[in-house]
Amino acid sequence: MMDVKCKELRCRAWDRLHGHYWRSVGASVLGRIIGSVGIVFTAGPMEAGINGYYLKQQREQDDNELGQIFCGFDRYGSSLGGYLLRALYIILWNLIPIVGQVIGGCIKPFAYSQMYFVMLDFELGANDAITRSKELMRGFKWKLFKLRLSFIGWYLLCVVSLGIGYIFLRPYFDAAEAEFYAELLHCHDEIIKEDELSAADDGNNVEANVEPTPASEEPATEIPANEAQVEQSPASEVEQTPPDKTE
Repeated sequence: MMDVKCKELRCRAWDRLHGHYWRSVGASVLGRIIGSVGIVFTAGPMEAGINGYYLKQQREQDDNELGQIFCGFDRYGSSLGGYLLRALYIILWNLIPIVGQVIGGCIKPFAYSQMYFVMLDFELGANDAITRSKELMRGFKWKLFKLRLSFIGWYLLCVVSLGIGYIFLRPYFDAAEAEFYAELLHCHDEIIKEDELSAADDGNNVEANVEPTPASEEPATEIPANEAQVEQSPASEVEQTPPDKTE
């Protein structure tokens, strides 16, 4: 369970932007413009590059520059494949009436949301990245939904400003998504540690319940009944009088 509040994630994101805000504006806005120009062929790699930029920014790596938004082209096959596979899976879900449309339209986009983060972080292929994203997001989809919903006030301001405010909001939103991914990994590390400790405790309990038998201890042998009788002393023996002889 992710105990950190959405407000805390947003505060962390804003702190990360300190000193890098205008460069981050360029990363978020320029990356999406370039991605939209080439439609399918550049959308995936640029989305991966934007995530890669904010992943480095979240970890405060010194080599993070604006050119990081093009890192998706270094893994062009995987980033393009991930974009196409994700779209295909969502389309297939939406072909199922009602239930499939709810799952494909509302649930699966959250399940696949960490695809590019894990693809770059763990150097995975397209399908493996989608699978890992689903595993990480199991039980955390609602948290991501609440984080995104917490920006609703800012998006309303963007509408009022005829979309101009979106330029300045997008870096904030992208940085918050990177903070969510970092917290997601932390939560899974804690879950793994708890499972390992629980398994270790179970093993110790099993060993404690088994009483070891000393190597020198030998099973007791049964003494035959005739050997177990105590010898009577001669004084206690009753003399039997021989029968009278008949003349």
